[in-house]
Amino acid sequence: MDDTDYPSSEAQPGTEQPRAVVLPGPSAGRWQRFSTAFRRDWPTWLVAGATLANGLLGIISVLGVRFRDRPALFNVPLPFGLYHWSRSLSLVFGFALVYLSFHLFQRQRAAWGLALGGAIMAAAAHLGRGYLWYVALGPMTAAVLLLVFRQRFTVRSEPRSIAQGVGMMLLSLLLALAYGTFGFWLLDTADFGLQFNLADALLRTLREFSLVGNTDLVAHTRHARWFLDSLDLLGLVAGGVAFYSLFRPVAYRQRALPQQRELMKRILEQYGGTSLDYFKLWPDKSYFFSADQTCGIAYRTVGGVALALGDPVGAPEQLEETMHAFLGYCRDNGWAVAVHQALPDLLPMYHRLGLQSLKIGEEAVVCLERLANTVEHSKHLRHVRNRFEKEGYTLVRYVPPHSRALLSEVKEVSDEWLQIPGRHERSFSLGYFDPGYLNQFPLAVLREPSGRIVAFANEVRSYRPGEATIDLMRHRLMVPNGTMDYLFITLMLSLKQLGYRTFNLGMAPYAGVGDEPGAPLEEHAAHELAEHLTRFGSYKGIREYKAKFEPEWEDRFLIYQGGPLGLARTAVALVQATDRQVRSERQ
Repeated sequence: MDDTDYPSSEAQPGTEQPRAVVLPGPSAGRWQRFSTAFRRDWPTWLVAGATLANGLLGIISVLGVRFRDRPALFNVPLPFGLYHWSRSLSLVFGFALVYLSFHLFQRQRAAWGLALGGAIMAAAAHLGRGYLWYVALGPMTAAVLLLVFRQRFTVRSEPRSIAQGVGMMLLSLLLALAYGTFGFWLLDTADFGLQFNLADALLRTLREFSLVGNTDLVAHTRHARWFLDSLDLLGLVAGGVAFYSLFRPVAYRQRALPQQRELMKRILEQYGGTSLDYFKLWPDKSYFFSADQTCGIAYRTVGGVALALGDPVGAPEQLEETMHAFLGYCRDNGWAVAVHQALPDLLPMYHRLGLQSLKIGEEAVVCLERLANTVEHSKHLRHVRNRFEKEGYTLVRYVPPHSRALLSEVKEVSDEWLQIPGRHERSFSLGYFDPGYLNQFPLAVLREPSGRIVAFANEVRSYRPGEATIDLMRHRLMVPNGTMDYLFITLMLSLKQLGYRTFNLGMAPYAGVGDEPGAPLEEHAAHELAEHLTRFGSYKGIREYKAKFEPEWEDRFLIYQGGPLGLARTAVALVQATDRQVRSERQ
């Protein structure tokens, strides 16, 4: 058994609470989504498109027009060297505007500031060429559009990233200047036919990096030609590092304040209804609340994706409005939005908001009232129960607080389980071994006749009334066949005696995905992927194992945006969020 296949939560007996009821609505087609996005963001698209067009115009005008010996403007005050400089700047600012236009499409605030400065500088560079003064009208128009629609550009670059970008740019410039200065100084006379002192070397380096160039230098050796090329390469690397730092997606480092987690806990107490809700309170979650704080979303940002754990929870009449506000909040931060393990109840709401859905599995919920009958009629389960009882195995359910000795022995079991190939700790929608975490809830421990612990499972809370569930399920390397079967049978029957009505075995990934003829193309692709992933994990085996307890199967969905590319991006973010080993390596 793999505990990573099970969502986490513990059940408390109670009364049924109403779930949100959403009227069905038509799924938004691609054209409808495009039309809605265009009506909402046409000023952004206009500014970005104008910036792109001006960048391309600047590049074409430089490439398509030859030098003139006597430029009409600035002929007297500017020598030909600086006229050449304005021509090079036109090319540089053209490429810069093309680059910035793609970030303007994403409404990045830093891109807006740099694009405005770039458009003004591009206009000045075009004016410096004199006879093509009218080409400057393009970037001037782009600058006006940028100013008029400045409030549209709200996506923030992380302040620390901007500071790092500026710092890296200055450091790169100093290193490049040092490299060029000492490089020229160390060159032999044979390389350029000249001997450079330190002042000359610094001036030559500055001319190279300021685009004025050293037209009087003629490389006489292969080493000299390589040295000039290396200066160009170094300048490109320094600029690329600075641009990347300035336009990174917002690296969201906020941790929820204690009062925010307490507010989410109160909302869950009143409106929670799934076995997944407990993990909305884990430290890796941030929170978004409705204006009246009656509805909340627990999420984590990974790779530019705001990955919500389960559906919004709160007052039914606030769910759609809260999700709509969350989408706007994520747009303003440059994040895509996804919801992991959404229930089918709210699919119409997600579709109305322009999001797509993909079935990713089925959750197994065992009716404890029928379990005794299931065991009696199942030859395998009946044999397992009788054999383990006859051999003297016992299941003990410990309630917290747990002794240090118990937690120490349970850790031995966990450490052995982690040695099984493919087993490692996970997170986000699951727990991981931590004594403080295990000390919050009951532990179901299976002991062999000698008293040694051979397997265990920790119960966690489910916010669905009357439901019990578990998170970690681990056993030693060498255990008899049927060990976990016996643990589950005995635990579920004992929980029935405590008043629980159902037991959540968690989700079987890809179960029922793409099986039906009318399933979406994405579901068929996921089904085929699962068929070819058996060497990494037997998804069919998970469903078949849980099916022996005759559970009810409930569909679970992944909600995402951005079509196939958005789905791929969400899948990568989900792997990074849930795989604690990957996260540890990154930290």
